[in-house]
Amino acid sequence: MGIIESLNIEAQFKKASAYINNKNELAAIQIYQKLLKYEESERNSTIKLADLYDKAGKTNSAIDLFNRYLERNSDDEEIIKLVSYFLVRNSLFDEAEAFINKYQNIQDENMDFLKGIVNFHTNKFHDSQSTFVMFLTKYKSSELVPSALFYLAKIYLQNSLFDDSLKTIKKSIELSNNNAESYRIEAEIYFKKEMYYHANESINKALKLNPSIIGWRHFQIKILILLEEINKAKAKLDNFVDESESSSELLNMLGNWYLKNNDITEANKYFNIAKSFKYTRVNKIHN
Repeated sequence: MGIIESLNIEAQFKKASAYINNKNELAAIQIYQKLLKYEESERNSTIKLADLYDKAGKTNSAIDLFNRYLERNSDDEEIIKLVSYFLVRNSLFDEAEAFINKYQNIQDENMDFLKGIVNFHTNKFHDSQSTFVMFLTKYKSSELVPSALFYLAKIYLQNSLFDDSLKTIKKSIELSNNNAESYRIEAEIYFKKEMYYHANESINKALKLNPSIIGWRHFQIKILILLEEINKAKAKLDNFVDESESSSELLNMLGNWYLKNNDITEANKYFNIAKSFKYTRVNKIHN
């Protein structure tokens, strides 16, 4: 390609960027589609066009675009890693598994980590555990170590290996203490071990980082009831009660607590609210 053509391609990329800055993505897409024809600009235009497709919710179009590029450039490891991440980020785990297996000759920390995630989300927990154990041995200084430990802790928890899970999630938190989900997992482990005081501390840390998840709020209330912190539990439930099964469970737990303490009137109040929620849910299903 001559200098003039190269300069023209560069000018086209700048023009497309200007269109994007002015919120005219359609015009930018048309330019990138034309630039796909040139070998010198195919890679860059593929990446930029796929990004626009992705932002527009056209995930399949982005995947098809990458696959067409890789048919002609199957040795482009960076694009292979990019597509692997793209598939995982979009929760296309079956597709990601097939794609990663197709290019299994490429082995680095990112690909190995993604393989562990894909195995986890396709319910291949033994394979996922093996992958993450290998990862932690092979890439000890990787920035992905806290995340690998996080997934490993979830697998141990799922297998009721509570001590291994607790030890592992604590290592993850030591390395990265700003992940709310890690504290939520720690709380669940303590809960399974019936260490409710520690579970309460952990779920509080999780909610401090991410206060918006109602399920975590309900989990906190359940722990408070088991700690017999009834006034605290009731105050929080007033703010986060809904017609969900989770709320009904908490209401029944409160009812049982009052029943155990011989306050029949208060117990019936909570049992009746829980019953009314169940009735509402059943009606919604059948209507």
